[in-house]
Amino acid sequence: MLKKLACALALSVAATTAGADDAARVNRFAWMSGCWGFDTETGSYEENWTAPTGNSMLGVSRRIENGFTREFEFLRIVTSGGGGFDYIAMPKGESETRFNTASMTNHSVVFDNPSNEFPSRIVYEFTAPDQLNARIEGTSNGQPMALRFPMRRRTCP
Repeated sequence: MLKKLACALALSVAATTAGADDAARVNRFAWMSGCWGFDTETGSYEENWTAPTGNSMLGVSRRIENGFTREFEFLRIVTSGGGGFDYIAMPKGESETRFNTASMTNHSVVFDNPSNEFPSRIVYEFTAPDQLNARIEGTSNGQPMALRFPMRRRTCP
């Protein structure tokens, strides 16, 4: 019985340490936290990210056109096995699509999912003091396609 208790305690400590390591690792994305957006001729686009907490960051984006929400997406960045990160997108709240870390620096990250036609790549780049550029790339109807999101930091609602 004592051996079982010691083993359970050791596993609990190991899990707590791994969780703490994951929480510390996700802090690498602190530069994305906050509220971002840009205006268009007919509306606006906004993307809001929570501060890194636990092993994740949560985000939501929406495109407003002529006073109506035309598109929205629930987003997550989570730690993944092997020391990487996953970007999980749920457009319109539907089923999720997972992208894996392809590369990252102190202020940029590239996520890939080659099996997803569009987007197959998601890129975020922070430029101090207040610019966050996002880009999605892939193929649509057999043609290469890319959309850019030149966001600036905004006051959170």
